[in-house]
Amino acid sequence: MPGFSRAKLICKQRGKMPYRRMYNADRFTRRSLRMSTHDYTAGAYFITIRTCQREPLLGTPELHAILLETWQALPGRFPGVTLDEFVIMPDHMHFILWLNNTVENAPTLGMVIGAYKSLTTVAWLKHIKDTGQEGSGLLWQRNYFEHILQSKLQLEQRRQYIRNNPTQ
Repeated sequence: MPGFSRAKLICKQRGKMPYRRMYNADRFTRRSLRMSTHDYTAGAYFITIRTCQREPLLGTPELHAILLETWQALPGRFPGVTLDEFVIMPDHMHFILWLNNTVENAPTLGMVIGAYKSLTTVAWLKHIKDTGQEGSGLLWQRNYFEHILQSKLQLEQRRQYIRNNPTQ
């Protein structure tokens, strides 16, 4: 896929085609969706990430395997990360992960999610290239949705939601 290393790929919908845009710090500023007073290196989080333009790509067996393998490798890559529930739907994923900030070099939630999205995208693009398939190079929507799980009740409700999600 020539050219996508020169510009930051941003998933936007303009008509039906994704487009590329260079980031200009003087012109573009985004307000963070994260709570400024929360420590994102500790706690339990319910996360949702979506495919670019909600394309149903995640049902592809090869991509499904990449997503699962990368998920299972996160604790080895990041100290203090513990995996909980996980489900892959055709156009999005839900999972719960725990962060422990008592370890040295504890990652933030954003670091873990960013690495996951990056690693899965690179592995998927390599697969596409190796098999001679065509693809846009865009896999994920920008950002992610998180819910801080603050009680055992919230944790159990989200776990049950993930377990039941494929049947809904």
